[in-house]
Amino acid sequence: MSPHRKLLPKLLPVPLLLLGLFPLAAQADDLDTLQFRLGQSVTHDSNVFRLSDSANAQAVIGTSDRDDTVAVTTAGFKINKPYGLQRFEFDANVEDHRYSRFSYLDFTAMNYAAAWRWSFTPALHGNLTSDRREYVDTYADVQGTGQINRRTNRSTIFDAEYELDGAWRLVGGLFERTSSNSQPNTFEADSKVHGGEAGVRYVYPSGTSMAYRFREGKGEYPGRFLSPVFAGNFTDREHEFRFDWAPSAKTTLRAKVAHFDRDHDGLPARDFSGVTGQLDAAWAITPKTSLAGGLVRELASYQTTTASYYEGYRVFVAPTWKPTEKTAVRLRYDHGARDFKGPLPGFAASNRRDTTNLLSLAVEWQAMRALKLTASVQSDRRKSNEPGFDYKSNSFGVAADASF
Repeated sequence: MSPHRKLLPKLLPVPLLLLGLFPLAAQADDLDTLQFRLGQSVTHDSNVFRLSDSANAQAVIGTSDRDDTVAVTTAGFKINKPYGLQRFEFDANVEDHRYSRFSYLDFTAMNYAAAWRWSFTPALHGNLTSDRREYVDTYADVQGTGQINRRTNRSTIFDAEYELDGAWRLVGGLFERTSSNSQPNTFEADSKVHGGEAGVRYVYPSGTSMAYRFREGKGEYPGRFLSPVFAGNFTDREHEFRFDWAPSAKTTLRAKVAHFDRDHDGLPARDFSGVTGQLDAAWAITPKTSLAGGLVRELASYQTTTASYYEGYRVFVAPTWKPTEKTAVRLRYDHGARDFKGPLPGFAASNRRDTTNLLSLAVEWQAMRALKLTASVQSDRRKSNEPGFDYKSNSFGVAADASF
């Protein structure tokens, strides 16, 4: 058994122990460390199931109407409290989703993020975090089932950094990540990975930093067993380079590039490897206008008989305009493409290629210090060279968020 596999079970109860400390933080004399939040949104979606234009909606969902109105009620709280060299954070919320027409889609999600920002000495510090997020995965290929897919991601991560001489740092950590789906017919299967990482980081006096990490994880697809079609276990290996730079007070750049490799035990036909990466940039043009943008290179598992993985890219541009101190107008455009590769022996490659376009516009108004109102519209499009995987969806909604 690998060392990180032995240590992870010992780390998992630690976030639960941290929860016992948060009430103490709430009782501290600094009441700003505790914040409650309430929210209500109502959104009308023209194509809730992301059905293809060619799909027979009557046969799939029992009605020709594809639209629905979704109301989401949110309640939560947040704690952020320092104790000497330590800092404890906890953010939790409950999201209740209610559909007007397709009420069988109703669900309640409980999400949280807990963190201990630890420091034994000023030179030795790190993080112990645990989080859970459940959300509607509109990109899951379950259009023909008359259902939507909810994806739940969980992670527990312990990382540490030791400053050797102020510029060079040693970094390392342990992690466990799981991803599960509410629908059984998803091609991006449930997965569980645990492993460790190690590397070095160099920090310039200006704050610019460069880092290299090697990461290895042992994984499985829960509920799946080795067969001529599906793999049961796998090993991930990744070499990652990261660069963070702020060329001016108004501009920041963050970049990472990595080589990722996944080997499947007993079924090498499912193996895949390649380059992944991400570039994010932000520019504060004026006190009232800013521009953010980015580029992502993707590589992920997607198992059918005609494909084992997909690779692709996404690019986004997101300008923001704040005409007054209390109002903001946010525009975002995302464009992406995915190519599906790696057919099993004896099956022809599908050569499937999808392109996506997502355009959204939101207007925010800080009505008072504790209340923000938002109105938004969105256009979501996917085109595919394979029948049944294209869709069009338009939505508009309003939301109110209160914090106190």
